[in-house]
Amino acid sequence: MEQIGFIGAFDKKDIILNVGKTIAFCGKRTLIVDATSLQRLKYIVPSTQNGNTPTYVSEYQGMDVALGFMNLMQIQTYLGKQLDYDFVLVDTDNAQTMNSFMVPKMKRVFFCTSYDIYDTRRGAELLRFVQTPLRITKLVISPDLSAPQKDLLNNIIKKMPTISWADEQVIIADEMADRRNTLENQLTNRLLMKKYTENYKAGIEYTAALSADGIIDQSQIRRALAKL
Repeated sequence: MEQIGFIGAFDKKDIILNVGKTIAFCGKRTLIVDATSLQRLKYIVPSTQNGNTPTYVSEYQGMDVALGFMNLMQIQTYLGKQLDYDFVLVDTDNAQTMNSFMVPKMKRVFFCTSYDIYDTRRGAELLRFVQTPLRITKLVISPDLSAPQKDLLNNIIKKMPTISWADEQVIIADEMADRRNTLENQLTNRLLMKKYTENYKAGIEYTAALSADGIIDQSQIRRALAKL
């Protein structure tokens, strides 16, 4: 079971859903865990339980999505069986769940941010809670790759004694067309990729490829995206 962490203050739920959907479409059993403070996926993914329970695991678009849990053992207890997922994608924006889900021990960890000052500084604040050496991949959501913005991000996060940065870096477009398609997907309760820009899809492809490195070939991921 490969565990992938997505940390940071940026609202990354839709990116994680699209990455998870792509991996699941490649035939891998996938679980997404919303371990954020606001638990935004609660308003996107419906509960399959009777009543409004605070914790649940729900099937969504060929994946399972877990909300309200503090660690994987709680999910296993809830399901009443050993977890048999190929991939677990954990979304966290706070030190408590970052520790309880043992993010530093995961196969790959993405630091997700835009160039927004709040996203970068709040994300850097979270990284300061990391006590053990951790290698992280930057995942930047922005259509603008200007030098001043990159310098700003690098200056804010560079002084992290326990953090080393992977050579790979993911840039995901944040263009108006992509935002419109995300909203349409939410309103229609689907995860369709065809209307996203090529830059956005390339970012999702690369994120999925890095997450599934050594397990799913990137060409297979590219073919999956073309069908979604």
